[in-house]
Amino acid sequence: MNRTLDFIFGVPLIWILKLLSSRKEKLGASVDKILFIKLAAAGDTILLAPVLNSFNLASPQIKIHWLVSTINVSLAINLPFVDKFWVFNSKDRLGLISLIREIRREKYQVVIDFEQWARGTALISYFSGAPIRIGFETPGQFRSGVFTRSFRKNFSDHEINDFFGLISLFKPIDKTTSYEFKETDKGKEELEPTLNRIKHKRTEQMKILIHPGCGKDGLAREWPLVQYALLGNWLMNRTNAQILISGGMDDIQKCEGLNKLLNYQAVNLGGKLSWDGTISLVYNADLVISGNTGIMHLAAALKKNQVALHGPTNSKIWGPLNPNSVVVQTTCGKCPCLKLGFEYHRRDQNCMTKIQLDDVKRAVQLLMERDRKFVENKI
Repeated sequence: MNRTLDFIFGVPLIWILKLLSSRKEKLGASVDKILFIKLAAAGDTILLAPVLNSFNLASPQIKIHWLVSTINVSLAINLPFVDKFWVFNSKDRLGLISLIREIRREKYQVVIDFEQWARGTALISYFSGAPIRIGFETPGQFRSGVFTRSFRKNFSDHEINDFFGLISLFKPIDKTTSYEFKETDKGKEELEPTLNRIKHKRTEQMKILIHPGCGKDGLAREWPLVQYALLGNWLMNRTNAQILISGGMDDIQKCEGLNKLLNYQAVNLGGKLSWDGTISLVYNADLVISGNTGIMHLAAALKKNQVALHGPTNSKIWGPLNPNSVVVQTTCGKCPCLKLGFEYHRRDQNCMTKIQLDDVKRAVQLLMERDRKFVENKI
């Protein structure tokens, strides 16, 4: 959603609806299905997975419907406990009207909106017609007026705890902070040629995955390519590791640039894998190194050895929930600076350049001291 338009039109509309509507809940029939809303992005989708899974385990009789977007649908559809998906396309304005009409026909009793700043999703929950509408009361975002129950956004705790807090306004559930995304046949088939190529070279070769990009608008969260290249060469010189490079369609040039700096000794998979293939890639990796982006949370969900590089993002709020992870935070005095995910104090890589190569090397060494496979390979 366009943040400017969302604010300009969303805030006054929410205030008008707040004045005209009643917050009194009129629950009719028993709840047999519930609509959850979460449109972006991959990281939040992965964090939401254990929350919805816990809800499903606690209330298997309630069908889970999920309003996703074109951004996260390809990842969300891997979750087997979701009974139905609605897909929101922000570029299709007329389609939004049709989508809301279809949602209203479902006659949901409960809608829970997991977005934290967007007024648009709050309005969708209102126009769904659901008598119980639950969402975040986020300071300064003026979005909670159309909800019947609100959970105040916390900026000092991990985001997953906010998700559990929000859903508990409808039904308290056990906090399970992990959900293992399963490999699919499609993902295995996508990755098979790469794995066969590596095995042909050396069967016992370790696979170290470097994910240098953070998507279209993620430059400020990216460690410079030259630093990744120095790290990659250090890893290859000290081990027999095969370096794998991954990235989405927006990261293709970055992945190609990194491979060039590595003298084309890496296997470059940038832009070549779907989310199914990416899940298989992380599943087969021995170590994942990345900034704060979706693949970081995926590696955490799969409990992989990982080094997570944080600049503007606060690892206490968005860090990996993984006992096998080591976080390296920038020394920038103005970081972390994000609360909602877009309030960067700088848009360049300045904050990430303050992460020192030696600190990342120490993180890798610390992590791998307890991993026999890496010890045997003299890391």
